[in-house]
Amino acid sequence: MPGDFSLLYVLEVVIILAVLFILSQLFKLFDVRGAIGAVVIGVIVSFMGNLNWLILLIVFALVSHLATKFRFAEKMELKQQEGKEGERKISNVFYGGAIGVVVAFLNFFIPSTFPLFVLFAAAFAAITSDTFGSEIGVADKKTYMITTFKRVETGVNGGISILGEIAALVGSFLIAISYVILTRTPNWVLPFSVIMGAGFLGCQVDSILGAILENSNKLSKGQVNLAASIVAVLFTIPFMLFL
Repeated sequence: MPGDFSLLYVLEVVIILAVLFILSQLFKLFDVRGAIGAVVIGVIVSFMGNLNWLILLIVFALVSHLATKFRFAEKMELKQQEGKEGERKISNVFYGGAIGVVVAFLNFFIPSTFPLFVLFAAAFAAITSDTFGSEIGVADKKTYMITTFKRVETGVNGGISILGEIAALVGSFLIAISYVILTRTPNWVLPFSVIMGAGFLGCQVDSILGAILENSNKLSKGQVNLAASIVAVLFTIPFMLFL
């Protein structure tokens, strides 16, 4: 249940977020402003949702960072790395977490029997799927533009590859299976499938928007990520009646 403001719960959240802030700086998950933004989002989802929401957020951050560090030296040579050492900035945090925050507020302020946590998971499945697809997919030199399927340089917005698509599925899978483990739901097949499908779909939308709008400077990378997470949530909504 959302809205646990007991002293013990508050202390748990504060300690977890304080430790994570320190670790994020030691291991370069975020720059300072990005880490502060991540803590703010962590506070919101912890009290607007519950501890499971925070844990899923942490899983997202950790696995995304591991994908970012994949063959990092090669990315640096190609100048395709995130930040100087793989750290994420406040813009990454804002656009990546915006829809999750909105869902968390809805969960707190609008009484509902619908499992809004599944929408939260879907939003982050899309971002995770895209991160895995782009960060791991750069290792595949056979890259094709998603809108034309013509060969393009690795790292181009809208470029996809076999390795990247497999990695995108893995990223979405990690969030979906985390949801199942956290909720301990016996009827796990449908929510697992929906979250994984929503995440992968969001990744494809991200690539299409990247090819059409990001390459023409009509949308930023962050705005494309935001749109992808919105699509993932919209895809998931009809299935909530059966969850």
